[in-house]
Order: sequence, then structure tokens, then C-alpha cells
Amino acid sequence: MADQKPAVGDDRLAALQELELTHDDPMEDLDRLVLLAADICSASLAAFTVHDATTAREVSSSFGARASMPKQECMCSTLLASNQTLHVPDATSDPRLASTRYVAGAPFVRSFVGVPIGIEPGLPIGVLAIGHTETERFGALEIERLTRVSELVAAFLSQRRAAIRATRAAKTTEADRQRQHLFELIFNAIQEGVNVQSARRGVVEMNPACLSIMGLTREDAMSRIRTDPRWRTFRPDGSLYSPDEFPAFVTLRSGKAFQNEQLGIELPDGGMRWLSVNTVPLRHAETNEVEFAVVTMKDVTDQRLAEAQLMAQNTQLAEALELTEKASRAKTDFMGVMSHELRTPMNAITGCALLISQSTLDPVQRRTLGVLEDAGKQMLAVLNDLFDLSALNADKVRIEVEPVSMLRLIEDAAVIWASDVRAKHLSLTVMIDPALSQMRFADSARLLQIIGNLIANAIKFTSEGGITLRAWPERVPGMSNGVAIEVEDTGPGVPPEAAERIFQPFEQIDVSAKRHHGGLGLGLPIARRLAQAMGGDIELDTLPGQGSRFTVRIEAPPANAIPARPIDLRASDETDALVSRDILCVDDNPRNLFVLVGMLRAAGHRTTECGTGHEALEILKEKKFDLVLLDMVMPGMDGLDVLARLREEAGLNSDTPVIACTANVLPDQIAAYRKAGSADVIAKPIDPRAMLRAVANAA
Repeated sequence: MADQKPAVGDDRLAALQELELTHDDPMEDLDRLVLLAADICSASLAAFTVHDATTAREVSSSFGARASMPKQECMCSTLLASNQTLHVPDATSDPRLASTRYVAGAPFVRSFVGVPIGIEPGLPIGVLAIGHTETERFGALEIERLTRVSELVAAFLSQRRAAIRATRAAKTTEADRQRQHLFELIFNAIQEGVNVQSARRGVVEMNPACLSIMGLTREDAMSRIRTDPRWRTFRPDGSLYSPDEFPAFVTLRSGKAFQNEQLGIELPDGGMRWLSVNTVPLRHAETNEVEFAVVTMKDVTDQRLAEAQLMAQNTQLAEALELTEKASRAKTDFMGVMSHELRTPMNAITGCALLISQSTLDPVQRRTLGVLEDAGKQMLAVLNDLFDLSALNADKVRIEVEPVSMLRLIEDAAVIWASDVRAKHLSLTVMIDPALSQMRFADSARLLQIIGNLIANAIKFTSEGGITLRAWPERVPGMSNGVAIEVEDTGPGVPPEAAERIFQPFEQIDVSAKRHHGGLGLGLPIARRLAQAMGGDIELDTLPGQGSRFTVRIEAPPANAIPARPIDLRASDETDALVSRDILCVDDNPRNLFVLVGMLRAAGHRTTECGTGHEALEILKEKKFDLVLLDMVMPGMDGLDVLARLREEAGLNSDTPVIACTANVLPDQIAAYRKAGSADVIAKPIDPRAMLRAVANAA
């Protein structure tokens, strides 16, 4: 039977034993490299793992604690066998890794990259691996960075082996002279630079790799004494080492070892080369005095250049991030201003409509007022969406259901848009199934917004013919109490390739449509997202040249004929008997002040009003109030200034509750009002029920 070659596993075990990697001794430099891999690759964990005959052992881990496990439970087993970099975006879907310890159990690794590391061709002795608890977290950049760190680990192992061999060789006895010859062969074959120095003679030995790195001939190297001015070495910051500060000479003088010390050396041709240097003291067997310093080195010029480029990129990234943050702050400030400027007049419109609703009206006037109120709700819903784009993008729209008359709501939608239809000389046909006369639970404002967006879209793109609005109750799979609403037009239709694109924000059929028809392209995307938030969706049935039919389906269960009731400003939902309060109302906008005072007086409260912060403080010094309703955005002295002065100055109203009434209702703004001492925050346009509840609670 032919002789068999030693198994790769036997060679690997021998290499591990030579490097003393099967021991449990700590290796701080290797630990730092593993932590570096985890850091620059943004990994949840990193480890350098080796295998003996049956066991996988973590020599170093970013966890801090090393672990051992059967080889079949280790994620690196497959990688060692193939001796190729392994990148797995989702370990749970890879049969080679799915059942391993760190995938099936804590820390539940999902993304994985491993690089085999060896110091001899074809013989990987370990694996440097990174992992993350989320899938697809590593790409080409992280693989490249891990590969660079693996080169450092390989260099560390080579230097460790060279240092171990050099140390053992220095202690060779006469009986080991044959092994001395082997050492010389190895010394000359090492790819990393190695030299041996003494305090008296300077360099006493240098291997070929070291001569190549330093650009010297052997004769030139051996002729230089320690203080030779041609030895010019530099610290990483560019300052020059003095001879006594050079790491090898510090080792010779004090016995201190250096690991991965970076320094620059001037070459004979005037160029510069950067090295990563390790020094090890060799002591006399009897006196224990340091006789030699063994220096191992690796050329890291390219690595240093890459790190400098990476730092420059990081600096650029930090600058770009700062610009992004500034843009984000500017956007927030802009949204705050726009919120105030648009909500303030909307507050006057909806507030006046509410005050009118408390007076005696004939049926036509009340129906007209109802259309006005519904249109105001629709406008407010659109504003809320535009000022909460992040919520829309995250599919977190707010749905508030209440008993709704579908029949009336759909009729009102038709009334709201009837004048626009007539203005284009189109016809509008409304067909509603009588079964929808029953009250149903739905968000009337959102549903009106959906219908309005679809009708507006139909009007925009229809030049002749008409629009048909249909509605009926419908039962479809997954929707037991559905309502279907259909808007059909006789416009040009939608090309098949654009059927889905028009439901994306800021998209229309083509660029010319934007110029000809205008609009932001938000109507259909908002309508679809609202329909989905209400348990349904919107479908499009269209052919070019034959018009379009949009069908909305939502979940709207019957409300057991609960009658709709008007808002009554004369009583609070939380109290059986009205408690009249003395309230100071502060707002620089006369229309808003008129609406606010009208609502409070209709509810039986006594009010005093003023239009500036300074005037408010003067009034609060003279008269005691139960409550202050304070506008937060005013010229001169804003609401936050008034609150601060009121709380700081001891007086009649230093403890009087203050409710912030404002159109600036972004989350950080609300937090600022509450931190300043406001008892509550009411958003404009003001909801009368919410206002009366806030008044009752605060007072």
C-alpha cells in the first residue's frame, strides 16, 4: 500500500502548537486586532478561531471570554476546509451554518464573513470572522476591511512564529547545532523582515526580507553602528527618533518589548518606508541580562496610505453628515413655520364654521355649513399629511373612526367638487346603493380625503364626457363589512407601464403631465395609503383612450344606527354640570382670538382677551384668573417668554395653569412647551371638545 501524505489537519495542528495557539495564554495584540475588525466592520462580534483534531477554539473574541466547542458546531469549519473567504448574508438560509452554535443560539448571528488565515501557502491555520445579528449587514467594503485586518493577523502570527523561533534559537546549546542550521534556513526564508541587534555592535544579523525592506545590502547594514547618522527613523507624527529612543535600543537597555510599533525609516535613495515593528529581548541564560533584541518588521506603507485615505473619507463623511443634519434642522424649522402659517387661518375658518353651527339655521344653510365643515376637515387632513411625511412614509397614518353616514358623506363629496366639474363642462353622476343609508364606523375626514383625491384626479385628466361616483356595500374575502366606492372618468386612461407608478409619491404619467396639469403627484399615493390604513386598498382598471376606474374598498362595520349628534359647546363631555371659569385668552391674530373667545363664552366661561405677551403680563399682575390660554408664536414676546416670566415673578397668577394654543405642534416643540411649564397643549385648528376637556382638566 502506498505511503500516504500527512493530512492537512496534522500540519495545521503542528503549526498551532509551534505558535502556541493551543494554549490559553492571553495575546493582547491579537485581541486588539480582533476588536479592530469588529469596530471598522461595524460587526456585533468578531473572533479568531483555530481547530485542533476535534475542537474549535476561539483564541481571541470581541466578547472578551474565549469559547471552545465541537468542530461541527463552529461556523468556521466549512471555511477552513475550502480555504476561501466566505460571505453569508443570512446564515439561517445557509445549510452549512444554520445549525451551528452561534446561529441557532445566542448571539443569533445572521450576517457572516470569514477569512482564512495562514502563514504558509495552502495551509490555513485559523479564521478571522465577523458576525451581525441582522441580515445583509456586510458588503464589499466590510469584506475588504476584514481582509486587510486578516493580513495584519497573518503578519502578527508570522512575527510571533519568527520571534518564537528566534528566541528558541538564541538558547540553542551545543547539542542543538543541527537545529541551528534549520533556524538559519527558516530565518532566511521568512517573508517578514527580521534582524538581531546588540547594544555594543548594533545590527549583528539581518534576513534577506529585512534587507529588502530597508533597501540595504548586507555589507552596508553590517557596517553601520548604532549611532550612525544614516539611521534616520521617524515616529508616526513625523518627529525624528533619537538613537536612544529607537524601540530596539530601548529593549536592549530595559528589556521592554514592543508590539506593532509603527515607525518610518529613511531609505538610501531618500524615500520613506513605514514599518510595523516588534521587539523581543533575548537574555543571557545565567546572568539574565539582555544580550540581544530580536526585531521583526513588516512593510505597512500601503496600509498607512489606505488608512490615511480612509481617514480622509471619514472626514468627508462627517462633513456630509453635518450638512445633512443642518439640512434636517432647516427642514424642521421650515415645517414648523409652515405649520403655523397654514394652521392659523384654518383655525379661524373651522372655528367660525363651528360658531355658526350653534345658531339657528334653516335646512339649506345647515347643509351648506355641513359641506363647509367637511371641506375644512379635508383641508386639515391634507395639511396633517404634509406636515407628517415621516409618519406617511412609515405607514403610520392616524385613523379615528366614528359613526358616519356613508350616504351623506358621499353626497357631500359630490357637492364639494360639483362646481369644479361644471367649470370644465363635464357631467357628474352619483349612484349610491340605498343599503349604505345605515350608519357605519369609519374615519369621515380620511374617507372624504380619499374620495376627494380621486375626484380631483378625474377632473384634472378628463376634458370631455363626465365622471361617475358609485358606492355600495361589499363582501369580499378578508373583508366582512366592506364598502366599495368607485370613481370612473372618460379621460385618456393610464398606460399599463404607469399603472403602479402613479401610486408612488411625486409621480405622474409623464413629465409633460406635470407641466400641463400641475400638482405634486401626492393625491393617489396618499389615497392608497389611507385606504390601506382603513383595512382596504385602491384598484385601477384602465385602458389607454377608454378612461379610468378607481375602486376603493375599506372596512366599515355597521354602527347599529347610532345617530350623529352636533357638537354642543355648552357642556363638557367630562362634566355633568358646567363650571364657569375666568380665562385670559392671549393671541396676536384677531381672527383666532375671536374664534377662541366665541367658543369659550358659548360654553359659559368668562373671558378676557389681549394680543401681545407684554399686555398679558400686565393684565396678569392686576387680576386673578383660573386659566390662561396662550398663543406660543407672537411677535416681540412669544409664549415661551411669557411662561418664563410668569413662573419667575411671584404674583397673583404665578401658579395659574397655562394651556399652550399653537399651530406649531412638532414633537420637539410640544416637549419644549411642557418643559416650560404649560399644563397642556392644544393644536390649531382647535377641536372644541379637546379644548373644553383641557380647560376642565387644567382648571
